[in-house]
Amino acid sequence: MKLKMKGQNMNRKVLTALAIASVCIGIAAAHPQGIGLGLMAGEPSGLSLKVWTGPHVALDAGLGYSYWWYGQALQVHGDVLWHTNSLTQSSADGYLPLYIGLGARVKLANEANEHTYPLRAGLRIPFGLEYVLASVPIGLFVELVPIFDLTPDARGFGGNSAIGFRYYFSGSSED
Repeated sequence: MKLKMKGQNMNRKVLTALAIASVCIGIAAAHPQGIGLGLMAGEPSGLSLKVWTGPHVALDAGLGYSYWWYGQALQVHGDVLWHTNSLTQSSADGYLPLYIGLGARVKLANEANEHTYPLRAGLRIPFGLEYVLASVPIGLFVELVPIFDLTPDARGFGGNSAIGFRYYFSGSSED
């Protein structure tokens, strides 16, 4: 009798493990790969570039025009981004990861006055969400970015925020 019970418990464990594995495989979703190029609007507004280096890591860069309290400036930034697994249930729903990153930015003012400096450089910590459509390789993103200025002094704190889209030239693939 006890031998039969152990066999039933073993079968239940195997079936449970198979059920969990099948759910995990079903959740795997298409993710972008290659190079994405698009536009961003916000602070700054301009071009956005994203290069995927792996299923959860990408390099991100932006070149845009920034409107700030006391003037206007050209901003260049670059980040390394780490992504979560997709929040969507299937690849038919697209790919929807959250991401966090670390990077740098340089802001070059058009003209300096008593409130601005001709050059600002700082560290960026982007937090974002990107939805890559399942039917076409287009990603829609939104991000908030705290910035810690290092020049002209290390006491500056600010932020960026943007929404935008990118077209991925090499399409998408399965995890």
